[in-house]
Formats: sequence, structure tokens, C-alpha cells
Amino acid sequence: MATKAKLVRDIRLDKRLTQGEVASKMKISQATYSAIELGYKPRAVQEALETINRMRTRTDRTDGGPKKAGRQKD
Repeated sequence: MATKAKLVRDIRLDKRLTQGEVASKMKISQATYSAIELGYKPRAVQEALETINRMRTRTDRTDGGPKKAGRQKD
């Protein structure tokens, strides 16, 4: 059974977001965000999930930002 931290990672990847993008939105470092996805910070997983769900996918951007095809680096 998947952990909630793995679910956060899977949803982030489905939305084509990088760890850095989500970390920036959460106002934390990418390293801290990585620890959340690895399950080291279980109290922060729900906040990460809520943040990701509020974010647009890379392909939904209308701000003129880059649209990258394929899987993004973590």
C-alpha cells in the first residue's frame, strides 16, 4: 500500500511539477521538501498535498512560462 508521502510525489509528478517549484510555493528548501516525499517529515505531508493540489500543472500554464515535455527531474 502506498504511503501518503508517496502519494504526494505521484501527484506532483502527474502535475509535472518539480520539487523546487512546490518547495518554493511552500516557502521551504528543496531539500526539506525532498524529506517530506521520503516520509521523514510526516506532519508536513498534508500541507504538501494541499499545496500541490492548488498548483497548476506545467501544461496548464498561461503565464508564458516554459512548457517542458517529459518527466521532470526531482
